[in-house]
Amino acid sequence: MAPRKKVVLIGSRTDDATRYVAEAVERRRASAIIVETERVPDTVTFDWEDGVVHWEKECLSDLRSFYVKNLRLSLPVPEAEALTERNFPRWQEQYLAERERQSFLHSVVRALHRRGCSFVNPMEAVELHYLKLHQLALLARHKVPVPSSLATHSPDAVRAFFARHRNVVYKPLGGGAMVRKLSEADLTDERLTLLGNCPVLFQEQIQGDEFRAYVLAGEPVAAFQIPTEGVVDARQNLDKVRPARLPRAAWDLCVRGAKALGMVFTAVDLRRTPEGAFVALEFNPTPAISFFDDPRDGKVITRLASYLVAQA
Repeated sequence: MAPRKKVVLIGSRTDDATRYVAEAVERRRASAIIVETERVPDTVTFDWEDGVVHWEKECLSDLRSFYVKNLRLSLPVPEAEALTERNFPRWQEQYLAERERQSFLHSVVRALHRRGCSFVNPMEAVELHYLKLHQLALLARHKVPVPSSLATHSPDAVRAFFARHRNVVYKPLGGGAMVRKLSEADLTDERLTLLGNCPVLFQEQIQGDEFRAYVLAGEPVAAFQIPTEGVVDARQNLDKVRPARLPRAAWDLCVRGAKALGMVFTAVDLRRTPEGAFVALEFNPTPAISFFDDPRDGKVITRLASYLVAQA
């Protein structure tokens, strides 16, 4: 009897999305190995020796199929000594330990990918979730329509951008907060001086309903519509999600963008303008499924799990 195939899930047992994928893999008579990076180095053993990687007693270097769902990333920041110059409390020792941990995790995951394993998604693609400007630039370079965007800490630049577009939203550059509408009240000196703390991403607001389209291995999987009436951020209306059909032009945009970003699996957030044109807001490399499709036997989880097992 042939041994069971093994799929490695980089995520967390407390994360619903990781658990749903693991269960779907197991239903296909494969083994799901969950690599919980947040437990390193406290409660698990994770080793790299001369290029060979072990998670507990499992040799990951022998495996072929990896799914990255939840890997906490920290962007490079200044040396710890420089942090004191910006009035941070003294947590440099903790920071240094975390920097070493991040170096270890990033290096190990990248080393596994470089062995020729199938990664959904590669680290370079996962990082685009936090590097929104880089993602926007890559999409624009490949002729994928995106909103006009400004990232700045300059009050004058914000006022000029608002004067050009009038309907403007703003959001964090690295994610983690809801999208908000920029109003005249936000253009006061008092409000805009807050930009001195950090830059912010401003974008032309694309009017119209929002769609989420899932793409896997260069093929359309499923699409869903989210009404945007009465809200700025479509996530406020997730209870109103319904299945949708997208025209070929919209799917072509999604597939082309996924290829440009190196994303094997992605959920594309789109807006359809009143004129019928589609604009890409973001390609998510670690997308949630349960808010949109049945996370146990829906089309998205079924296709994803089957793909992961086939690659193992």
